[in-house]
Amino acid sequence: MFLTFAVALLVAALLLVLLHRYRRVRGGLPVGELIYSDDVSAESPVLISTRYGLKGRPDALIRTKSGEIIPVERKSSRTPQRPYDGDLIQAAAYCVLVQEQYGSRPPYMRIQYQNGCFDEPFTVERERWVLRTCEEIRLARRSGGVRRSHQSVARCKGCGQRNNCDQALTQ
Repeated sequence: MFLTFAVALLVAALLLVLLHRYRRVRGGLPVGELIYSDDVSAESPVLISTRYGLKGRPDALIRTKSGEIIPVERKSSRTPQRPYDGDLIQAAAYCVLVQEQYGSRPPYMRIQYQNGCFDEPFTVERERWVLRTCEEIRLARRSGGVRRSHQSVARCKGCGQRNNCDQALTQ
């Protein structure tokens, strides 16, 4: 009787572990230890690089079994044919921040869309792209030449700079 109960308990525990792993992978997280999560239930510090003048809060950071730290960026939109450039540069910026904060260069980044994900390599070219783009943004801000690039009220409503913008389509 005791042995049957112990075996049943062991099988149930194993099933729960496998179900958890399946849900995590299906939910967009690589296999590994969740070391950082930007959700409303927990305070997640902003990652900062004073060297590059960057800061950000990735949706998640996963430490793989080999010790690599992988940033995960989640998007609520449908899965495109390939990741959008804006999503790629955002995820690549998180790679720069991880490298600065943890002293470990991520080999790739994960971009999770509504029904699929992309694991994109964090290459030297992508790192240069991020740093060059950030510098271009800084220069444009200083020159005062940044103009709104769309006519979408929905985009303005969701923009983090809406309160600072003199071109907002909505208040």
